[in-house]
Amino acid sequence: MTGNDIVDIQVAATESNWRRKGFLEKIFTQQEQEYIFHAALPDSMVWRLWTMKESAYKIYTRQYGGRFFAPNKFNCTLLCDTTGLVRFNNISYQTITITAKDHIYTIATAGETKSSEFINSCFCLPETDPKKQQQYVYKKIIECYKSLTVEPKKNIAVNKDKNGIPFLNCSNNLQIPVSITHHGRFAAFTILK
Repeated sequence: MTGNDIVDIQVAATESNWRRKGFLEKIFTQQEQEYIFHAALPDSMVWRLWTMKESAYKIYTRQYGGRFFAPNKFNCTLLCDTTGLVRFNNISYQTITITAKDHIYTIATAGETKSSEFINSCFCLPETDPKKQQQYVYKKIIECYKSLTVEPKKNIAVNKDKNGIPFLNCSNNLQIPVSITHHGRFAAFTILK
């Protein structure tokens, strides 16, 4: 099982003021706040931790259902510059974070999920209109999956369940978990093989 999240650093800088009173306490644990305060680039650390939490949240809600807002209950531990752990309700999720000059992208995995068990794609979006962005991302997912199977393209669709969790639906009623993220100029997806 996978989850992912991306932050466009430029958009985050203009839309989010993490320095405002009460923000850090609402979102981050005391240990995570220490990571931020001691980071060479505090803004990057904020968004790294945020993407770690969101990625783990996506797996958890896929596994156990229900939507909720409790980011400070997802506890992040940094293992090195790129890897980390997120714990929630005695469950651990491993994370890998890619920090680029213009975006931060995290993939979380559950249990023994290995990178060879899923497809990952991260890319720039050609559109700024959210509806067109979604259509573009769905098209990329379908094209990616089609390149790996004999399934006719017309029989592959991206759908969401009643909780808004995405999956690939194929002609044989196969539902394949997909994690989708987009923010600003960037998007990414993972598909379980």
